Amino acid sequence: MPKIYLEKNVLDAAFERLETIFQNFDAIYFSVSAGKDSSVMVQLANIVAKKYNKKFDVLYIDLEAQYKHTIDHVYELKKLSQIDTFYHIALPLALRNAVSVLQPKWICWEEESRNLWVRDLPEDSINIYNCPFDWFKKGEEFEEFIIQFADWYQKLHKCSVACGVGIRTDESLNRFRTITFQENKETFKNYQWTTKIKADHVHLDVYNFYPIYDWRVEDIWGAVSKLDLMHNEIYDLMYKNGLSIHEQRICQPYGDDQRNGLDQFKALEYETWSKVLNRVNRC
Repeated sequence: MPKIYLEKNVLDAAFERLETIFQNFDAIYFSVSAGKDSSVMVQLANIVAKKYNKKFDVLYIDLEAQYKHTIDHVYELKKLSQIDTFYHIALPLALRNAVSVLQPKWICWEEESRNLWVRDLPEDSINIYNCPFDWFKKGEEFEEFIIQFADWYQKLHKCSVACGVGIRTDESLNRFRTITFQENKETFKNYQWTTKIKADHVHLDVYNFYPIYDWRVEDIWGAVSKLDLMHNEIYDLMYKNGLSIHEQRICQPYGDDQRNGLDQFKALEYETWSKVLNRVNRC
């Protein structure tokens, strides 16, 4: 059977999804990692928001052990014209440490480990010294914080909330099934690319939406080229160092998959390399 193609390309589809969100929600934020996917997503959102003369917020969770190029790109994105509040989170969250059996978790921005921090605490961040979240507890899991923030944000705005998430389902069959075929999930107006968030089995008045869920990595770089979008220049260095566009990752370096790319720090940002090595136990 031949492949069936839609008449609409993924870029036009993404713009239409973003327009749907800006037409139906007044409280909108985008979860951004400064990776290629979320970077393109939020820049497309800026184009649409400008068209409708609307603002949006951004949630960025700073995991401390990052490439300098990634942080530089974060500050590029902060300058987008339609951003209202940029929540730069630098709180002590518990993260996976797959390079050690003695320290299976590490806590970014932990005060007790300040002498080992990979970077200084960003001055414009929400951190342990100015944290406005009375629900936050040191050592929370990343996934737990995401849900709590969504709940807090909805209560702050007192209306239905849309949260943009820049994931692509071609990277994971489970993602594809969850977004496109999950029959019992609650959606916004039956749009399958939306999912109502649950907290302790209770639905929040918050919808995740996935405007680029059906993109391929080639589409990401195609959009960067076609629309002259900003991008994280660490990907250029990764490509020069021999990584294909399908192998490039910038997540915190000690995860189960990311640990395989730890040596990339040595090749790409040697000044960060020793700090990353000394930050956690490796045995």
